Amino acid sequence: MNNTFRLYAFLIILSAWGCNTNNKSKYIIPAEFDKQEYIWLSWYETGFLGGEPFYTTIINAIKEIHPFVKVKIFYGPQLEYDAEQMQRRIYSELLKNNIDTSRIQLFYNELPFGAIQDPGPVFLKNSKNELAIADFRYSHPDKRSEEIDKNVALKMNLPVISSSLISEGGAWQTNGKGTLLLVESVELDRNKDLTKEKIEDEYKRVLGVTKIIWLKKGLKEEEWGKLENGIYGIGTGGHIDEFCRFVNDHTVLLAQVDPKDTIGNEISKESFRRMEENFQILKQSSTSDGKYLDIIRLPAGPLMIKKVEYKSLSEVEQSWFENVLSDSVEFYLATGYMNFVIANDVVVTAKFWKEGLSNELKVLDEKAKQVLELAFPSRKIVQIDCIPLHHDGAGLHCHSRNQPE
Repeated sequence: MNNTFRLYAFLIILSAWGCNTNNKSKYIIPAEFDKQEYIWLSWYETGFLGGEPFYTTIINAIKEIHPFVKVKIFYGPQLEYDAEQMQRRIYSELLKNNIDTSRIQLFYNELPFGAIQDPGPVFLKNSKNELAIADFRYSHPDKRSEEIDKNVALKMNLPVISSSLISEGGAWQTNGKGTLLLVESVELDRNKDLTKEKIEDEYKRVLGVTKIIWLKKGLKEEEWGKLENGIYGIGTGGHIDEFCRFVNDHTVLLAQVDPKDTIGNEISKESFRRMEENFQILKQSSTSDGKYLDIIRLPAGPLMIKKVEYKSLSEVEQSWFENVLSDSVEFYLATGYMNFVIANDVVVTAKFWKEGLSNELKVLDEKAKQVLELAFPSRKIVQIDCIPLHHDGAGLHCHSRNQPE
């Protein structure tokens, strides 16, 4: 009887030890507000839909970020430049802008890509500080884009956790402690053959999360295609990084549409309705440890419309517009303050006012900065011109990736 008891006790101890070992090797998705070793930024020589080249914004972002965290530039052959010529060109631009190149590392990929947040490397980490990469499927006309994360894993000699789930990096947010925010309209659209339960199970398996909070929809002007007022949306199609972000374990920022902007504007009115619906969901939601969320409202970006001649666009650019019945097309820029990058002690976000524009934009920029200073009291808040990226239906966060320390 005594020996049986000892054997039983030994088996319990062995079982507990085994569970502990597995937990140590289990990979989870860390938060962007945690300590980072690198911020990845993509380098692209051209612009989109009449906007300036993307790298003009990236240079200004690097200036603000690289004193606080090292930067890894994701690049590839572009225009008439091969890999070596691109490398020389990038370093030339960095030096011209007085950037400390010892804080910069270049990563070459045969396919350059602007909004690297979506197909780029999703870094996972375990309790032993070992990294791995989550490899989701990515739907894009250029099939090489789906190989980007695997290329990174191969060059960095990191293990890969693969999934058949179609997932875009900007479509979800995590607090790094087991809670994940998803957008129903995005996930069900990308994975039409899966239920919410199946999608949840796969995110839990790959990212190591245990609690998922489902929001409904993103901003109306972020939708793809011709909207009810005849103006096109070219945005993210509902990505959460345009309207809701974690700032710490239990606090989120949520975009807020000013009620006065909804008067006579059906687009703003619908965005207002959606954000308030998401607000009610968040108010009733708790994280994986059972704590309710604190919610800070950040002003939504201004509605900005651009007009371009349809014939002047490239074939790829024209593919963004269907049922064009005029010589020109109008579209909403993917504006917003929520598409920021957290880079250790600095947060870099957008600004919209410049000389010659309405003073209302200046006031809105200042208000957004004040809210971000409240949300990130120990970090420096910097605003830069991100208009070239907004022409891409994106923002600074879309053109970045975080690599944890």
